[in-house]
Amino acid sequence: MKIIILYITLIISYIAMIKSTPLEGEFVGYFKYTNYTMKDIEKIEVIKCKTNDDCPEYSNGCTIYNHWDGKNDIEYRLCEMTFMCHSNKNCIFLNNASTYYINVKGMEYGIAFVNNSTLKEEEEHFKKEEKVILHSCSKKMYQNNLCETDVCKTSDNCYSNLCVHDTCIANPSNPSYICRLDWVEEDKKPELQCKKANGEKCINDDDCDQVNVCDGDHEVCTSPLISKHHRDRKFPDYLFFFSIAILVVIILAVITLVSLFVMSCAYIAFDELKNILYNIGDDYRQVEDVYY
Repeated sequence: MKIIILYITLIISYIAMIKSTPLEGEFVGYFKYTNYTMKDIEKIEVIKCKTNDDCPEYSNGCTIYNHWDGKNDIEYRLCEMTFMCHSNKNCIFLNNASTYYINVKGMEYGIAFVNNSTLKEEEEHFKKEEKVILHSCSKKMYQNNLCETDVCKTSDNCYSNLCVHDTCIANPSNPSYICRLDWVEEDKKPELQCKKANGEKCINDDDCDQVNVCDGDHEVCTSPLISKHHRDRKFPDYLFFFSIAILVVIILAVITLVSLFVMSCAYIAFDELKNILYNIGDDYRQVEDVYY
C-alpha cells in the first residue's frame, strides 16, 4: 500500500512540475548521465547502421544524415548521438531529443529535461524525476527579450549552474557544448563534433553548433531565425542618427524662438520703462516750471 501511495505521489509531483512550465511539459525531454568527457566523445567513431539494433546504448537509433556537396545530396545512415558537455565534467546524453530549445514567438526558449535515476527505499525501487534546463540565455539576449528558459528555482535546475530571475543564464566561466554529428570539411565526412551551445560567446559561425550562427550584435551563438528576427525589428542605425539630428534641430529651433520671444518681451518692457521714466521726468520738469 505504501508503495502504491508513493508512486501516486511521484506521478502527481511530476505532473505538477510539468504544469508549472509555460509550455505545460509538452516539450520535456530526457537525459542520462554518462562517464564520457568531451575529449572522449570527440574520439568516438561514427557508426554506420541499417537498423536501430546496430547502434550503441548512448544513441537515439539509426538515422539518415544528408550532406549537399554542391552537386548531389549524399545520404548516410548513421547512429544518431547527441551529448551536452562542460569541458571539465562528464557529459550527459540527450535521450530521444536532438534539440535543447525551441523557437517561440521570436525568441529561444530553453526546455526542461528530466533524468530518470533509480533510488532504493525500503528495498523497493522507484523513479525520481530530476529536472534540468540545458539551454542557457546570454545576458544580452535575455535583456533584449530574445531568450527565456523554463522556470528555474535554484541554480541546480540549470546545466549552466546559474539561475537569475527564474531564468537559466550562460556561465562565461564554464560554457556549455553540444556534441553531435556534423560535417567536417577537412575529412570530407560526418564526425562527432563538440561546439558551443546557443547562448555562449562566439567569434564566428564555426564556433557554434551545426546550423546555428554567431550573432554579430550580441556575439553569442543563436538560431539563425532568432538572429534574423531581431535584425528585422532592429531600428536602422542611420534612421536613429537621423532622428537624433532632427530632434536636435527642433530643440535648437525651439530654444532660438523662445530666446527671441524673451528678448522681444524684454525690449518692449525696457522701452515701456524708458517711456514711463521719461514721462515722470517730463512731469517733474513741468512742476518745477510752474513752481518757479
